[in-house]
Amino acid sequence: MAPVSKKAKLGGKPVAGGGLNRFFGGSKFGDTAKDAGVVAGSVAPAPAAVAAAPAVVKEAAPVAAAAPAAGAAPVSGGLTDTQKQRIEENRRKALERKQAKKDGPTPHKAELPVAAAAETPAPSPLKSPSPVKPSVMDRALKRKDSGITPEKAPLPVEHRQNAPADNRPDASHILPGEDKFRTFGKVSWMQYNSLYAVRLDKLRGEVLAQARSLWSDVPARNFLPNITANPAGYEGDVVFIGVTFKEMLSRDNVINQYKDAIWATSCLPEEDVDAQKNLCSDADALWLEDANFRIKLELSAEEVAKFATGFVVAARGSVTAKGQFTTKSICLPQTFAPKPMPAAQPLNPETATGQYVALLSGLCIGAPDEDVDARSRAVEFLTKQAAVEHIIVCGGVYGRSNLQDVPAGLEDADRVFAQLAENCQVDVLPGHKDPSNLSLPQMPLHPYFFRSARKCSQFKSVSNPYQCSVGDLEILGHAGQPIRDLMRCTSIATPMQALTTCLDARLLGPTAPDTLVTQPFEKGDPFIIDKTPQVFFSGGHSELEFEWREPAAAGSSGTLCVCVPAFHKLPSVVLVNLKDPRDVRVQEFGTKQA
Repeated sequence: MAPVSKKAKLGGKPVAGGGLNRFFGGSKFGDTAKDAGVVAGSVAPAPAAVAAAPAVVKEAAPVAAAAPAAGAAPVSGGLTDTQKQRIEENRRKALERKQAKKDGPTPHKAELPVAAAAETPAPSPLKSPSPVKPSVMDRALKRKDSGITPEKAPLPVEHRQNAPADNRPDASHILPGEDKFRTFGKVSWMQYNSLYAVRLDKLRGEVLAQARSLWSDVPARNFLPNITANPAGYEGDVVFIGVTFKEMLSRDNVINQYKDAIWATSCLPEEDVDAQKNLCSDADALWLEDANFRIKLELSAEEVAKFATGFVVAARGSVTAKGQFTTKSICLPQTFAPKPMPAAQPLNPETATGQYVALLSGLCIGAPDEDVDARSRAVEFLTKQAAVEHIIVCGGVYGRSNLQDVPAGLEDADRVFAQLAENCQVDVLPGHKDPSNLSLPQMPLHPYFFRSARKCSQFKSVSNPYQCSVGDLEILGHAGQPIRDLMRCTSIATPMQALTTCLDARLLGPTAPDTLVTQPFEKGDPFIIDKTPQVFFSGGHSELEFEWREPAAAGSSGTLCVCVPAFHKLPSVVLVNLKDPRDVRVQEFGTKQA
């Protein structure tokens, strides 16, 4: 359309109220010719029409009249034939665009065929309507259910596609059940969490069954459904089930730690797990909580010291007048009995029968005090020993004193794992000082660190904790952080006692998320042991310890608990027979460091 001339815009002397004629036309303002002139903006309204303007507004407001086309006889409050034809043309084009969106993406403007431009009607050579009239027409076109404008057309259905499968060599051998901890690591963070509620819900049935089997003298009605239940009407002891909470007075105040930080936005420094202080003291108190209530457990200091926050337990006793619970006994979800095992013997290639899985940790490759010769002998042994079928590196891959520094042994570690993966399956877990996320579960070390090893089909960078099936054995374990954290919150003296306590509690990390850093999961708890493993390991310890645990229930297989020594402290490899996990061998490659 040709633009309105500047002369037309300036023509006529403005009169108060005359602007209404731009929106309402018709014979009430004068004859037809004058109305057309007002619309064009070249004729000013008569002064007599100003007084009648309000009445005109009432009558004309409901009418959404389109601008009269030049050259056609205007009709008050209606559309000319030319305008109707143009509306129909716009409707047809809108429907075509709507159909084009359904059929596929619209080509770019530059790619539109020339023929499409030819279909556009040529502009009328006559005088164009007032600039305000298109807004009136737009309101008429955009009326409800018009289906004319592109904005009213439904958007095309978005075809979402799944992310491409992980074809990296380090992820090509992930089996069902092995990806549990990777899945939890991808969960988005929430401000609050219900992890303890999930833990209690998952383990309540297990601990209730165990309590009933241990305390058969307690009537069934005395196993109360929650802590809020009134035990006054019950004879004898009652049993509550809940999650333990340990009040530790020696624990640092996190708010004060942030308050004492140098900068307001400073993050708290990552603590070295080997240098963390013990938080357990004789002044600690133990509570039992569920979703409704909490009650303080009356126990001796020695008994309180055995527990930490996060255990799901059943407590037997009675409620005192002070509202506390005099506790006679506490039981965990399951009970294992230790069985004696022979001392570990070196692996003799001539007498070795069956296949073995090798467990080693704490290589600390690139550390200034690394025993490179001992590591070379271990690699040579593992590559030439045909009896070794599977190798699991239980964390502690790189050696670095400062967690902010880049590991110095990246290339050496890559070369070592590439050499090992040429002969057997190699799974590598990250540890506390390895370049992975701080919170548990830790995600696998990045494939960039293993440019050579990742090309081997038998190499896998895995999560920490980690579970897998090797032969007929279910293997589960971690790099040792949950054991060290449990020991600093309790009076447990040895890593083996802590590891067996976790097995009885059916929890990989009981102290998470209280003192062991983890994400605040809302719909699941990755630390629950869903299925009892045949091999349960923890890496990065000063001494080698292993113990066979036989379950109380008949017909269930036992569990070998192994505390794997850190290689840089005790250069050795632990070998477990896949046919009989009670057959444990050890191969040493140097002397223990002080």
